[in-house]
Amino acid sequence: MYVADVDAHCARARAAGAAIVMEPYNTEYGSRNYAARDLEGNVWSFGTYRPAP
Repeated sequence: MYVADVDAHCARARAAGAAIVMEPYNTEYGSRNYAARDLEGNVWSFGTYRPAP
C-alpha cells in the first residue's frame, strides 16, 4: 500500500497497537518500506514506491 511518509505512518501504526514485523528500510530501487500486523492478525506492507500510471 502506498504511503507518502513511511516513518510517520509506522509510528502511528505502532501507537495504535499494530505489531511492526519489518521496521522501515530503504530498497535498492529507491522506495522506503515497512510491514505491520494489525490487531486482527493481517500483515500489511507499506511503501513510498508508486508505479507510473
